[in-house]
Amino acid sequence: MDIKEYFARISYQGSYNKPDLATMSDIFQHHIQAVPFENLSIHCGERIELDLEPIYNKMVRKKRGGWCMENNYLLSWVLKTLGYNVTLLGAKVYVPERDAYPDEINHLLLQVELDGKSYIVDAGFGMAYQLWQPMELISGTDQPQTPGVFRFQEENGIWYFEKVRRKQWVLNPSTSTSPNVENEVCRRVYLFTLQPRDIEEFRGCN
Repeated sequence: MDIKEYFARISYQGSYNKPDLATMSDIFQHHIQAVPFENLSIHCGERIELDLEPIYNKMVRKKRGGWCMENNYLLSWVLKTLGYNVTLLGAKVYVPERDAYPDEINHLLLQVELDGKSYIVDAGFGMAYQLWQPMELISGTDQPQTPGVFRFQEENGIWYFEKVRRKQWVLNPSTSTSPNVENEVCRRVYLFTLQPRDIEEFRGCN
């Protein structure tokens, strides 16, 4: 890890001597603004590797983006280099068309222990569900961010990541073609446990 080369890639010019929440949040914000969620390799016939050196070369030196496993694995290396306590976690992304979660994990995210608290750091989801800041791992508390209001719900050791829906205004509810739209308070995004994962566990779905 050439941390200065990585910082140049994300245009980060702040301090990084102290591994605190403010520094992590600032680096995270720069990362998601500079390194896009991207799956172009699939369409270009390129092999997507889950080793740090090819990920670093692709995303830092070639200035490409990547999907969750690439983005978050690279970010875990960055944070560990700076002295943060980082754990890889595996998630199952909700499939709206099936109204279900898959059987196997298909998303990589990070848990960071800092000053007696746990934070979820996820730089690789993209779309309207991309976090803009680390989220404290607490259940049932709305955590507003620029893209919307997110929250975690914990049930029997399973954590559900959700985005609270914006209130929709329907001009004439009696003629609305979407009678179920008001019944959903939130959008389900993914579920996960706090079981530590190794990058080898993601090679199959990658």
